Amino acid sequence: MIRKGIVGLGGLAAGRSRYIRAVAAVARIGAVYASSLRSEDKTACHRRGARILVALCRRNGAFWVKAAQFFSCRPDVLPLEYIEAFQQLQNDAQPVPFPLIEKRLRRSWGSDWREQFTWLDETPVAVASIAQVHRAQLKDGREVAIKVRLPGVKKVFEQDAKVFQAVAALVAPTFREFDLQQAIEQLLIMTAMELDFRNEAANTLRFSRQPHHERIRIPDIIEGLCGETVLVTSWEGGQRLRNYLDAHSEKAQDLLGVLLTSYLQQVTRFGVYQADPHPGNFLVNEDEQVVILDYGAIGVLTADEVRRYSRLLYGLMGFEGPVDIGELFVQAGFKGGSPETLKELALYVLTDRLNEQGPIGAMGELMNRFREERISIPDSYIGISRVLITLGGFLMSYQVPFDWTPPEQRAGGG
Repeated sequence: MIRKGIVGLGGLAAGRSRYIRAVAAVARIGAVYASSLRSEDKTACHRRGARILVALCRRNGAFWVKAAQFFSCRPDVLPLEYIEAFQQLQNDAQPVPFPLIEKRLRRSWGSDWREQFTWLDETPVAVASIAQVHRAQLKDGREVAIKVRLPGVKKVFEQDAKVFQAVAALVAPTFREFDLQQAIEQLLIMTAMELDFRNEAANTLRFSRQPHHERIRIPDIIEGLCGETVLVTSWEGGQRLRNYLDAHSEKAQDLLGVLLTSYLQQVTRFGVYQADPHPGNFLVNEDEQVVILDYGAIGVLTADEVRRYSRLLYGLMGFEGPVDIGELFVQAGFKGGSPETLKELALYVLTDRLNEQGPIGAMGELMNRFREERISIPDSYIGISRVLITLGGFLMSYQVPFDWTPPEQRAGGG
């Protein structure tokens, strides 16, 4: 767990360069906003500030890019200009030489670890900011994916966590519309959990026990080989969903409909959802199933939250019949405004923006308006909206309508 509060700058020695760059970027952004006193310049200021932060994240790399991607789905925290800029960032992680990876495998499985495998490809098939993945075959014939935490990544994260906390404390008084320190703390806690692959193994097992749509595939955990720094799952063949759809655009409506149905089930029925719907986490296999990868972060809702959020989401889209939208927001835990105020904001955005932007654009706009009006949004709802907004952007890129029909009303809905 990341220790809360501010740490002394003496503890930032190893990450001082990233800290200095961050403080310099904050100063530049402050100067951008200080130079503009006219409200009509706000959009231009946001764009300039976003460019500065994007450059900082690219320079600092790894967890800074991860942080930008996290906040790119938080319209309750940041203006749209920052959201759009952050969505362009991608990890540029380089593979770690296999001898260093082998040391980690030896520590996890012992010096005779190779005896468990028929073969192992020492060239990684995927590399991310905290891990890389190797393909292998067990002696019993099963092909597996071995996810290995990169050497030194935990230490770098601990350094950057202190930098994030210190910078958040420095700039938080400037941004009174939201609790920046709380948002940073959520990011750090989530990342710390992702660094321990035992959490991902438990998450995968929990998620796989749900009654999923028949065309959703979840990798199998290879028990006995998983630990804090190594995760082994069944090898899932197939193409990246984006690559597949680029080559087979006629399949977009079908496959993305399956994916959307699954996520609506996860949120409104199971109360357990995969919390990182990045396009790279989806494959299409030879049976035209959608394979969902990466369970380092999952969202878990109580039964009461499932009920309240389901009513709210479907109420917004008209599936609940005549309802008091404002009261649904209050019941869902939104605070800082009267039911009438919440209703007015929701109806304004939905009637004014729905046809123009679609339901996902409208949802993002609504979250932005709540932020401006300083309305407190429940953390669990933020997670849901982050997932739906990200998924909706994926659908929009292939011009697939976002169909809010409840899963139980769809054919093959599970």
